[in-house]
Amino acid sequence: MAARIVIQNQKNKKQTVYDHDTLLENGQSEKDIPFDHSSQKKFYEAYVNKRSKIDSRIRFQRKVKCDTLKLALKEEKKLIQTVTELIAKEEAKGNCWGAIIDLWKFEAKRDYDELKKCRNPQTGKPLTLKTVNDNVTMLKSYTKDWLKTSASDLGRVHGKAVIRSAEEIYESYGSVKRLRAVIQSVYNFGIEEGIITGVKRTPVCGIGIEMKDEDQLPEILTQAQAKKLLSEAKKRNHPWFSIWAVALATGMRSSELYALRKENVLLKEGMIRICESWDWEEDVAKSTKAGYWRNAPIAKSLRPIIMELLETNEGDFLFPRYREWERGEQAQVLRSFCNLIGIPSVRFHTLRACFATHLLASGVDQATVMRIGGWCTFKTFEVYIRLAGVKEAGATDGMMEGLLGKTDEDVFEHASEFLIDQAAERAA
Repeated sequence: MAARIVIQNQKNKKQTVYDHDTLLENGQSEKDIPFDHSSQKKFYEAYVNKRSKIDSRIRFQRKVKCDTLKLALKEEKKLIQTVTELIAKEEAKGNCWGAIIDLWKFEAKRDYDELKKCRNPQTGKPLTLKTVNDNVTMLKSYTKDWLKTSASDLGRVHGKAVIRSAEEIYESYGSVKRLRAVIQSVYNFGIEEGIITGVKRTPVCGIGIEMKDEDQLPEILTQAQAKKLLSEAKKRNHPWFSIWAVALATGMRSSELYALRKENVLLKEGMIRICESWDWEEDVAKSTKAGYWRNAPIAKSLRPIIMELLETNEGDFLFPRYREWERGEQAQVLRSFCNLIGIPSVRFHTLRACFATHLLASGVDQATVMRIGGWCTFKTFEVYIRLAGVKEAGATDGMMEGLLGKTDEDVFEHASEFLIDQAAERAA
């Protein structure tokens, strides 16, 4: 696969072909190629020759003549995509489940190089590159016994075996449900494309999940535990102290904190403008998860921490680039420190839950918390309202006052008010 420079003798039409990549490897360029304008003709071509990794008998060659080297390099990418698709379709004709997965992956990533977007080939819904890769990895792991089996031969007995096996491995109902949904989507894609024939239902269609869909209490730190986390981290001069502090104060995700640039920290206005998140797969900044920017206020107690970060860290980004963070190990760092200081071990994303829960409990309205944290739907945010208990707090006071009468606390409160009034009268 290469862009090639072709020198043709105008008399006998004999051609000498130079591979562009080989020239670069040898420290040469197009200028180093001997060329006689009077007797030779020069042109360029994109050339691709690719063989299937599954079946060596499947091979495709394509080449396109081009006017410039730049155009040949561009056409080469298109040819690679075309040939890859042809090979995937040829492989899938054998109906093996592994080939169906590979074709689904190819179709999902079809526009990624150009548009940086992936789509579910079966539903058309947007997917992240990470989700595509995770789905393929999950399928090849949990359905590994199917990979060389004709997809048309996979029946309910196969689907049931996979789901029951997943129930033993996974801890949550949601994880097994996701596996079932991905199998369903990829298999339906094969049916709709006419690759899987003779069947109308997927192997997992109608198979129930025997695990209970329990509404478990999410990981959370109490206000006292969150306070201890920050005070101990500061006292021990932990390198992640400032990151945890900003996470708790703003509700920012790990990817948003990593992508936060100094130019988006508006100290004068008292705001952090959150407009990017980090794509760990591509190692570049992209838009936020919700697809729009938002503002988070800088609390007064947070200002000294922010100012120190602005002054001490070099480069465009606010936070240091710790190796653990780059490797996606931010949860392990936090869990390890939580264990060390004797508070519940939580993952990094739990700091976002703490932000929402404690802000709601302090009396800030739901709409404001959602706006600061970037929650788009009430469905995903509702759990924090339940954790904070803001809608339930004090709900039974009136009823129980009628049943039990005034409490000692109420009597003390009224006595205090009486004494204050008496003191005011004497002062007058």
